[in-house]
Amino acid sequence: MNYLSYEQYRKLFTVLQGYTAIILLSLGEHSTEIREQIIRNFIARGISSLESIFIIWETGNYQDAWALHRILVERLFHIHALATNNEFEVFNDWSFMMQHEAKNALLSDQSMRVKLPKSLLKVTPEQKARYKLIKAQGLSWSRPKAEQVAKAMKLPFLYRYSYDFASTHVHPMADDGEEDFLRLVGILKGSRHEQITLLHNSILLQVLLINNGINASRLSWRTVIFNFLDQIINALEKGDTEYELTFRKIIEQGPDFRWCMPDNSDVRKE
Repeated sequence: MNYLSYEQYRKLFTVLQGYTAIILLSLGEHSTEIREQIIRNFIARGISSLESIFIIWETGNYQDAWALHRILVERLFHIHALATNNEFEVFNDWSFMMQHEAKNALLSDQSMRVKLPKSLLKVTPEQKARYKLIKAQGLSWSRPKAEQVAKAMKLPFLYRYSYDFASTHVHPMADDGEEDFLRLVGILKGSRHEQITLLHNSILLQVLLINNGINASRLSWRTVIFNFLDQIINALEKGDTEYELTFRKIIEQGPDFRWCMPDNSDVRKE
């Protein structure tokens, strides 16, 4: 396929970043439920990872950028599985349990306890009670299997060519650091454009993450919110710039405009 220029990908990211801020602000107004909180946080973490990918890519440290790309894929797989299985609540409890146990392991080690910041030493009675209740309930949950989720999404290539390939830059390999060595001593050959697929695919993943997230929310979103995401994909595929006009129309509505409402509303009408 014909990839876009770096400047085009940078513009796509900048506009997507602004759009994501609007999505996050909208979700923030309706984050009383665990589901919306997790969706909000996943999308926020996703755009932060995408920003880091661009920063690291610009330094030529492509292996670390690929590692962040894998984080994006895994976050997409998680949000899809949580929505499909309606497991937001159990995932929230499981996450609390795992984090609480990791913290307790530190606190129970006297040699480590004296080195910890004061903020980590605090365990509230409410946290202790919640942990005790979760353990008593015998919570059983495990992370979704990447390959299975990709098949369920009918996007198996996301596992084979994004998750699996990017994993080779996460786990140690025999040639780890070879590219870094060549880059650091100034003899790295090849064009940055050879790694442009990393930016292309990472933007696509963030778009899919947002789309899965807002569809999984119990909110009704205006049609233009989805149209914009479709136009970003068209831009990636064909270089279309319609997304710029749509984003301009979105921001012209002003900061008080409501882009989503509880699901029983009719907000999708333009």
